[in-house]
Amino acid sequence: MDERDALNINGRLAARWARRTVERLRRERNDINAINVFPVADGDTGSNLYHTVRSAYRAVENLRGAVTLSDVIGAMATGALRGARGNSGLILSVALRGVADALDGVTDLDAPTFAGALELAAARARTAVAAPVDGTMLTVLEAMASEAREQADAGADLIRLIAAVRETSQQALLETTGQLPALSEANVVDAGSSGIVELFDLLYLTVTGEDPADHPALHAAHLTTTTGGSTASGTDTGGEADAAAEECREPSAGALLHTGEQGFELVFYVAERRDRTRRVKKTLTAAGGDSIVVSWPMTHVHVPSEDTALETLRACADLGIDRLRVEDLSVTGGRTLATTVIAVCSGVGMLFACALQDAHAVNADGAAVTEQIDELIAEADAPVIVVPDSAHLLGELRRRYGHGSEATSSLHSAGSEARQPVSIVRSRSAAAVLSALAVYDSAAPAAEAFEDMAESASATRVGGVVRAERSSAGPLIYDRSDLLTIIDGRIRSVEQNPADAVIACADRLLGAGGEVMTIVTGAQLPASATDALLRHVETRHPLVTVDIVHSEHPEGCAVLGVE
Repeated sequence: MDERDALNINGRLAARWARRTVERLRRERNDINAINVFPVADGDTGSNLYHTVRSAYRAVENLRGAVTLSDVIGAMATGALRGARGNSGLILSVALRGVADALDGVTDLDAPTFAGALELAAARARTAVAAPVDGTMLTVLEAMASEAREQADAGADLIRLIAAVRETSQQALLETTGQLPALSEANVVDAGSSGIVELFDLLYLTVTGEDPADHPALHAAHLTTTTGGSTASGTDTGGEADAAAEECREPSAGALLHTGEQGFELVFYVAERRDRTRRVKKTLTAAGGDSIVVSWPMTHVHVPSEDTALETLRACADLGIDRLRVEDLSVTGGRTLATTVIAVCSGVGMLFACALQDAHAVNADGAAVTEQIDELIAEADAPVIVVPDSAHLLGELRRRYGHGSEATSSLHSAGSEARQPVSIVRSRSAAAVLSALAVYDSAAPAAEAFEDMAESASATRVGGVVRAERSSAGPLIYDRSDLLTIIDGRIRSVEQNPADAVIACADRLLGAGGEVMTIVTGAQLPASATDALLRHVETRHPLVTVDIVHSEHPEGCAVLGVE
């Protein structure tokens, strides 16, 4: 390859590299998972990186017409952030955004420009992490950027620079073992850094025109000496049979392994448009968070308990939380769910309660709710079940995605593409959402899971207590701010005392029988009223099981559901 060709890293070549990253990480993710011991030994770094680069490549696939290098890298960065999984996936997306910003508008890539792109990627990645440490992806990225700048300043052409950075990345990866106690104790290299090195190796092979199938995956050699186990073959054919085998090797939702670690991973999108990264990192640290990475508006944090998780979400509530995903850190290797569930709800307490049930929790009070659902559907790897919390949203979703139990209509008109069938549960309240999620089996086939959830939601009788927004002179007389008990869309009673109102609602709902009562409280319902309701149900309806969720919605009072 002559120098003129070597410098011609265009959009087509970049797209080929993006596709190859998906193929290789699909094959290598389980071996990367096997050496994942930091920051949490939950064995999912390889899976997280794979899902992140796959989302990046999907964004590239959606490009139309002639595309440039900056078009492709920009799409990759956007897609990577949208689908970023875990600590490693978010750091990778931040690094890609740094490269994309540095190459914005660049048509002829040269060595100094590429060095600048790697420098910006490394700097952005370090800035995104609240408490950066050596022996991680940050260290390897910085070593790569330093080598790139040294080569560019020495007058190296682009190919020589990429070759030198490739060698440096491999050496930096080996050095991570001695830089971090957790890696030294396990005698492994850093898992996230291993993924970075794999990606850069593929870049070198792609721009030099070599076939990745002729080159073994780089980290496999390290695994041979560090884990004592078998390694991947190193081929990169990306065959369907191999892909299926890899899928089978990932833990399923019904066969979980536990790490001994305690806590939860929270990934949420902040609604505030202004970049408040510094404030959020300080807030999360003060709330007891760890492994904090922020790429605005996406935030990643590990917390030790449910109480800390709620405290963390409350601390960011004034900025708005558009959507939330929660993972249990005690589960190792990640999980392949049979369905993707999207639950729409309000209040940080409800968001957390829904996300704990393996759902993507979307804030019903957030901006562009249907657009956010579009994004989640477009990224889904399994059939989608959407659970709305209001009649209005239910109608909107059914118009948007179809009326059948499995609506497979195209989402092109809604601004995205459905890769999976979409089912809409006929739920119209927060209580019905919780009822549906209570019976959700993430390992069950999609049709079975949907049927169970739909049946549970439809079997839930729902009532609520709200404050009157205006007075009424008849036929039912009440004043503004009186408490109205509403069942089946009709006002059943008017009360002034919050405890009397929720008790009246409960008695009416339980008058037709029931075994389980779900209570969703808002900030407008005093704790004393909740306590009075619980005592009343225990005394008057002793056979009824009560589940309570404090939604913490600032304007909410109470929603009750009975099954």
